[in-house]
Amino acid sequence: MTTQPAPVVRRATSERSTRNAAAVMKALTQEAIDRGLDGIATSSIAKRAGLTTGAVYSRYENNDEMLIALWESVVAPALAAHVRETIDAIISPSAQPSTELITQIEKPSRLLSLGAEFVVMAQRNEVVGEVVIAEVSKWLHDAGLNPKSTSITRAGVALGASIAIGSILRSYVTGSNPGMRMIVDGIHNAYLAAKPTSKPRKTVAPKPIRSATGSPLRDALIDATAEVMSKTGFTGATISRIARKSGVTSGSIYNFYPDKEALMNDAVSELMRTTQRQNLDSKRTASSAKEPNFGLTDSFDFGLIPDRRTWLRFRQECLIATRHHKKTHSEMKKVVLELDAAMKASFPKVDQAIITLVSMGEQAIGYGYSSLFGYTDLFSKCDFDAIMVQVAKQNSL
Repeated sequence: MTTQPAPVVRRATSERSTRNAAAVMKALTQEAIDRGLDGIATSSIAKRAGLTTGAVYSRYENNDEMLIALWESVVAPALAAHVRETIDAIISPSAQPSTELITQIEKPSRLLSLGAEFVVMAQRNEVVGEVVIAEVSKWLHDAGLNPKSTSITRAGVALGASIAIGSILRSYVTGSNPGMRMIVDGIHNAYLAAKPTSKPRKTVAPKPIRSATGSPLRDALIDATAEVMSKTGFTGATISRIARKSGVTSGSIYNFYPDKEALMNDAVSELMRTTQRQNLDSKRTASSAKEPNFGLTDSFDFGLIPDRRTWLRFRQECLIATRHHKKTHSEMKKVVLELDAAMKASFPKVDQAIITLVSMGEQAIGYGYSSLFGYTDLFSKCDFDAIMVQVAKQNSL
């Protein structure tokens, strides 16, 4: 008779080990909330957990592995539910968004704030991206952003996901998004009323987003800052790297700016104002031509232009930076408020409350839409125009 090998007896995880693991995850979560995903430090996590750094490293070999554990254990479940519920609020025929959902859209929790940061950061961190991009892409596919759905369904899913992520990013700057229930309800109604676009859309070709201050040196630094930050985030965008990209010495940079944050803030101010002028011009043109979409579709088309991707990634990184850099937060908020004022001044005959909602909705959707380019290749196959025409019609734009 053949003797069967004895099964391997695995020792049960001790109560102490379980308790320490929970303490590390709690400390990691708080560290990420307080310092951002790029700013976590093992020594600080260990101190928060009341453990040694060795105890932390016995569980995670580096920061990326810690971030993946944080995503999988804490962040992803909450963000997945939020994204799915927001999408349902747009595309479900009998949508009745819960009070809790609207509360989270108008004033997102700290956990959801981490989730949106993960969505942006994963597109420049290869290790974290291997997990996050695959998972979020599946959420979108399963919700209906896939080749089998109609172009209007794909657009509805994209809008829902964009609202879910973008309202969080906007709250980094503004603190809250009051009135988002009206925006969600309005887009839901527009989605239900949408008819497929029958005519080919006009080609939109705005000028590339480039600094145009009148100073060649300043322009070179601003453009280089945008390019470097789009790839590395704020923390990784060193003055030395910006200097190499711009062809300017580090010493010359410090003649213009006292520190990296001042340079980044100048880039935020200049480039955001440039793109906001372009978006506003498209609405003025559409309004004058009595286009049925009021120019609301142009922003989606602009986002698909390859030349603008660097700028859009830079903007997303700036949004994240506002969470931990007061001066950057102040600059971003000032530019956002300027856009609201410019919108109202441009359309004085339109109900100003409607213009406020349009401005807020465009910002939230735009921030979310720009954050999801790395998660799907189907935005160009979405019929956003069909829905935006209905949005404009509902609001008498």
